[in-house]
Amino acid sequence: MAENNLVRKRSEEVMAAESSLLKDLDSPETGGRTTATLPVSPAASSPSMAVFRAGIKPPPRTRMFTGLDIGTTKICTIIGEIDPQGRTTIRGISSTPSQGLRRGVVVDLDETVSSIRTAIRKAEEIAQVEVKDVLVGIAGGHIQCHARTGTVKVANPERGVTRADIRRAIDKAATGEVSMEREIIHTLPQRFLIDDGPVANPEGFASQQLTAEVLLVTAAVTSAQNIIRAVRQAHYRTAGIYLEPLASSLAILTPEERELGVIVVDIGGGTSDLAIWVDGSVRYADVVPFGGDSITEDIRRGLKVSCYDAENLKKRFGSCLPEAIHEDDKLEVPVALTGETQQVSRRFLAEIIESRLGEILMMVREKCEQTPWNDRAFGGVVLTGGGSLQDGSVDLAAKIFKRPCKIGKPTGLSGLSSVASSPIYSTGVGLVLYGLYHDQEFLYSETNMFQRLVHFFKRAIDWY
Repeated sequence: MAENNLVRKRSEEVMAAESSLLKDLDSPETGGRTTATLPVSPAASSPSMAVFRAGIKPPPRTRMFTGLDIGTTKICTIIGEIDPQGRTTIRGISSTPSQGLRRGVVVDLDETVSSIRTAIRKAEEIAQVEVKDVLVGIAGGHIQCHARTGTVKVANPERGVTRADIRRAIDKAATGEVSMEREIIHTLPQRFLIDDGPVANPEGFASQQLTAEVLLVTAAVTSAQNIIRAVRQAHYRTAGIYLEPLASSLAILTPEERELGVIVVDIGGGTSDLAIWVDGSVRYADVVPFGGDSITEDIRRGLKVSCYDAENLKKRFGSCLPEAIHEDDKLEVPVALTGETQQVSRRFLAEIIESRLGEILMMVREKCEQTPWNDRAFGGVVLTGGGSLQDGSVDLAAKIFKRPCKIGKPTGLSGLSSVASSPIYSTGVGLVLYGLYHDQEFLYSETNMFQRLVHFFKRAIDWY
């Protein structure tokens, strides 16, 4: 009874706030769009801590954030606590089967709501806290990137460029033509141009005008709103939406790697996300609509087994290196139709996995080669996500991309770090770190949540 009353009370509170939020997303005042900018990362002073690895300044007081990674095959919840010394303690973590999504898009709202509620409650039980607000990852084939520029006159050239001038230039760049069916979820500054040429940070420079070059990341309005509705109906509030490959990057890359230039490939269940980092900034992000589920489906068809057995075979005996497996190495698996036991070649299983994963990585490579940033990713390729755990994935990626490759995973954590320090949880941990980019009063505040939640989607996050 007490639990039902708590759920009812929370539901009424959330419904009011989120209904206004959804209306605000479509209002003429905001053009149906929101913006959020990624801050320039300062140098890391303690690479052993996740906060400093991500290039984030520690909070003035201990804060708690909840990251919600809504994937096609699983929903991961991470509850993390970050103290003023920059220590990130994972207090709660859960991974539950995901129902109601296909390739990152909600297709059954009720099932998605149930999966979200189950995932967050399990993490709440472990952390022994009550979650109210979550930072949600977004991905899917509907994600697009657009390069834009905006030029403004500097208000006071003698005084130099101010933060207000920088914001006006960024806002000008973000006001370009974007379809009303799409919503801006990130405005990522690339560089700035003053009278004397390009600079990374123009503040304080004397100049008559200022040009901002930005990368707009957009999502389908309906897809973003359906995620917000699903979280709302699960009786939680959406404090922010963040692109999943960017979240993963925060958790697994060092400032040096982002500066040198790397390609991050997050291989999930329904999709594979990519982000190209060059000179410390995200230059390109995209999504390939295939992931680990495609490999499982190929195994199911090729070996004529059930989906459950195909997934188990992939995880327990799968490999991307068929040449390393002896021809006589056999596995006994049940036939899906009759239930009778059959013997299958483990090398054949590896050939199926190598073929599909290789195809996915080839599609990622082709997308990268279509950008001017591919040749500037001198650091190589960093694989993460559940699909990166396939035996031999690094060797296969190195062969396809013809550059150094490694598996990236969250590090510098405490608490439940042995579990969270897995490529599976890269996005969830990154979302917790992303919480520090928000106004600290947004999360777990007992006052003015309604006004602050709506205000978040009305302004760009300060990128300093």
